Amino acid sequence: MNCKFIRWILGVLGFTTVATSCEMIDEIGGGGQVYMYGCPSADYVFDVDVVDSENDTPIEGIRVSAIEKVERQYWDSETGMATYDTVTDTLAVGTTDASGKVVLNINSFPSDKHTIVADDVDGDANGKFDSASVVLTTNSDDYKEPGEYGWYSGTATHDVTLKLNKKTE
Repeated sequence: MNCKFIRWILGVLGFTTVATSCEMIDEIGGGGQVYMYGCPSADYVFDVDVVDSENDTPIEGIRVSAIEKVERQYWDSETGMATYDTVTDTLAVGTTDASGKVVLNINSFPSDKHTIVADDVDGDANGKFDSASVVLTTNSDDYKEPGEYGWYSGTATHDVTLKLNKKTE
């Protein structure tokens, strides 16, 4: 049986959904609309070096975090209006090794801004340092090997050097 006959019978019976499905079958391979489900994603690689600002020597034991600030909207039932707030999501955390390096790998919803934060959390072990941060911007040219249908933006790699100042007590 061909789809036209099935469509006619089902149309007479009032089944339009299946008739639409037949149209989809007719279009497969011929540029028809394909329904896809999923969530856009991207991979980010942050290759971070943390050094002493005075002499550029690597600092071990520094906690490095990749965070993202996202504006969220929610419905406030008391006021009957949409309300906006900014939420900070921590996407990845690592600790620098003896060479002052850490690599943070993230798979998340595509974003154009990430903040890399370095905090001295080991006390006196490697000296005391102030925190430092940098905001990184990712644009469409930064993504390598994007997916075929736009769900996967690709991988964006950023090399970052954070220079920490010694704490003054």
